[in-house]
Amino acid sequence: MPQPVASRTCFTSFAWTAETQAVKEPDMSFPSQVLLVEDNPMIAMNTEVLLLDLGVEDVRTAGNVADALALIDGRRFDLAILDVLLADGENSLPVADRLGDAGVPIVFATGLGEAVGLPDAYKALPLLQKPYSFDDLKDLLDRA
Repeated sequence: MPQPVASRTCFTSFAWTAETQAVKEPDMSFPSQVLLVEDNPMIAMNTEVLLLDLGVEDVRTAGNVADALALIDGRRFDLAILDVLLADGENSLPVADRLGDAGVPIVFATGLGEAVGLPDAYKALPLLQKPYSFDDLKDLLDRA
């Protein structure tokens, strides 16, 4: 088994030995296809790496509503993490509407907490408070 060489913030380095076959086996209880809608490139990259490290097979990222809707048209997702407020005054509610119609579980992410002002139809959905950590994402996937 590889031994961590550096602490985890976003990436972890491993010391490899001849008998090492793989870093880890994916946990099949986690969603395998995740849509991430996040307009901040650093948060998006970090979240994608953490999700993949947790065992998610494929993460597709969009920074705006049009790109997210295009991704939805082309595939089926097991889970979506949607930043509520996006750049240029956009919000992710049209994406949530489309995903909800398809029965995809949705988690909203925001730095504003409940003050973000979600419509009543979405207030019962999980809210991931930014900044979120590896453990926050793991807990989220455990419940998904």
